[in-house]
Amino acid sequence: MATKNKPVHQVRVGRIKAAVFENGDDAPRKVQFQALYKDEEDKWQGSQSFTREDLPLLIKVADRVHSYLYEKNESNGQNGSSEDIPF
Repeated sequence: MATKNKPVHQVRVGRIKAAVFENGDDAPRKVQFQALYKDEEDKWQGSQSFTREDLPLLIKVADRVHSYLYEKNESNGQNGSSEDIPF
């Protein structure tokens, strides 16, 4: 995601990071996941490719982001509860 907007929320566990971005008034938020690493010049970089060892941390980060987004929706009255389902 090439955006110049700053994230409204970030979650990091180990070398896995997620950034949550607003996407307009009624549009859903977007989430970007990165695996952080140091390059040859000892500078931090981010990759959108994940190793097998990254996957448990990616799951933890995704769960925390999901909880954050769900709580934000609840506070806005958009909790997606079963009461909204007509059947």
